[in-house]
Amino acid sequence: MQLGACYYPEQWPREMWEHDIRLMKEANFNVVRIGEFAWARLEPEPGQYDFQWLDDVIGLLDQGGIAVILGTPTATPPKWLMDKYPDIYQRDKFGGVRGYGSRRHYCVNHPVYQELTKGIVQVIAARYGHDRRIQAWQIDNEFGCQDTTYCYCDHCLQAFHVWLEQKYGSVDRLNEEWGTVFWSQTYRDWSELILPAYSVCDGADPEYHGHNPALVLDYKRFSSDAVVRYQQFQIDLIRKLSDKPITHNLMGHFPEIDYFNLAEPLDFVSWDNYIDYPWDRPSYRKTAMAHDLMRGVKKQNFWVMEHQSGPCGWNVLADTPRPGQLRLWTYQSVAHGADGIVYFRFRAARYGAEQYWYGILDHDSVPRRRYREIQQTCGELVRLAPLLEGAQVVSDIAIVKSYDHLWSHAIHPHNRNFDYTRLLQSYYDAFSAHGYNVDLVGLHGDLSSYKVVVIPAFHLSDPDLKAWVSRYVMNGGRAVLTFRSGSRNWNNAMTDQTLPGDFRELCGVEVEEFDSLNYGRQVEVQIGGSTCLASIWCDILHPNGATTLGTYAGEYYDGEAAITVNGFGQGHAYYIGCDLDEHAMRELMGSIAEASGINPLPISVQNEGVEIVRKRKDGREFYVVLNHNARAVRIPLTGECQELVSGAAVTGELVLESYAIAILRHE
Repeated sequence: MQLGACYYPEQWPREMWEHDIRLMKEANFNVVRIGEFAWARLEPEPGQYDFQWLDDVIGLLDQGGIAVILGTPTATPPKWLMDKYPDIYQRDKFGGVRGYGSRRHYCVNHPVYQELTKGIVQVIAARYGHDRRIQAWQIDNEFGCQDTTYCYCDHCLQAFHVWLEQKYGSVDRLNEEWGTVFWSQTYRDWSELILPAYSVCDGADPEYHGHNPALVLDYKRFSSDAVVRYQQFQIDLIRKLSDKPITHNLMGHFPEIDYFNLAEPLDFVSWDNYIDYPWDRPSYRKTAMAHDLMRGVKKQNFWVMEHQSGPCGWNVLADTPRPGQLRLWTYQSVAHGADGIVYFRFRAARYGAEQYWYGILDHDSVPRRRYREIQQTCGELVRLAPLLEGAQVVSDIAIVKSYDHLWSHAIHPHNRNFDYTRLLQSYYDAFSAHGYNVDLVGLHGDLSSYKVVVIPAFHLSDPDLKAWVSRYVMNGGRAVLTFRSGSRNWNNAMTDQTLPGDFRELCGVEVEEFDSLNYGRQVEVQIGGSTCLASIWCDILHPNGATTLGTYAGEYYDGEAAITVNGFGQGHAYYIGCDLDEHAMRELMGSIAEASGINPLPISVQNEGVEIVRKRKDGREFYVVLNHNARAVRIPLTGECQELVSGAAVTGELVLESYAIAILRHE
């Protein structure tokens, strides 16, 4: 198992390096990531390179038995470069230059920047490409952070024209697909095409978009593709000069880049996992779902390339991790498929925007509680590596995530309170509450291994997607579709079919009409003997062969169908026409899982805040149990288990202290 930290030797006096490496070795580290922000140090003047400091630190790390993940430094082009080529800066939707002073201050579509990228990457790859001390490469750093995916410069406009021409072939077809007859927006040739920048219909409300939704969706697709192409450009350069694996550090639920596409050419996925920072404190299930997405984009285990190791923030600080939380968060990562953990950062920076982004060590370099906790955790992981490294998460359930759907919903969410990612999370949470593992999968993949597949708000459709979902159900699967499914074609025009459009036959139901719930209005929904509240959307359903599972109890559609199930081939298709509260979602998903034949766990899942991850390696299963509570919990067990961290036998009940973990094998 790979364990280490992000290290910035260029930010520290040389005489500190050996001290740092000694502490890394004592913490059971075997890898560091370096170099991803060091362009100005590596090329202080145009064409003049300084690798001596990098050679020296790589040599010292090697003496300590520590390998290197080497980053290409293209996230931080130096000042001399930007002064020489100022039009490399991005432009925002108002036409303003996004200038110097931070990072990611470049346009991926700028041809000169691509040549400059080629220069620095080739020089570094030629020097270290076959160096045994280099374990892997990281391309750039956090593509898209600081909202840098979308640029509105002339280079992007030209590249967008090329992208559109390749997609549509002719302007006439584009006009037809986009429906540009609306508001006389018809284009005569490619040169007339625009970027969806600031326009007369853009008001003070940032959620309101006046542009053609087909244009905006294609611009989002193009912008994602542009980042994927820029990454591929660097990958191709390195592959010619190096035999080392290549990764990039993704960002979990970050919405602007299609991570399935970005991950496809990488040898392994890594991502940056921050659990508690000033502008967000995600629930443990939201973090778990991010892990599962990162595992899902390549259907293989992953690394965490930046793992929170202290309190963090830029201008203000989040809470300091409590005793046990760093260990808990690390085991959560490993449980969900991390084969490598690289903590961010080894020492807090004294300078720059991240002075408050604390690491394993504070500014004074004294190893304290956080260091000792990570040292203990890594020592355990070294010992447990034969069990944990390469172990697979066992999942009978999948949720389909599509970035095209995410972007389209963001453009026109159909209700102010609707959020596509939050809807996916609600289904994930419901299954997780029963102790079921969930995979996150992309479009058109093989679904045959899953007993239940949830396809939320699947409003963009085409014949291939229709066939993909229908084939899964026909062959015995259980698909769960929701409101707004089948309401648009693939290029974001509304369908002229009766809803749910392409999925009407599969679900055996028609949407008679719908009700968008606004201004706090709620509608009761009855499911079996229980009542819950819908607060965002209600599809009023007319079953055509489907069986009604839930009905509305209120409004003018009192008594009408809200939730249905339809037998189709050997399988079943559920249609959930409304949003559900947490309790109802948990009960309904539990019943669907039970109906699919998924086996219950031998460990109780009744404790809120307790997470259970089912794993398998070499044909044997085990369970990682994580207590995210600030209090001890008692967990009933069925039969006798062995706790693999301590080696103790546990019968009848497992007691977990606050933020504690256990790894159980059921005997």
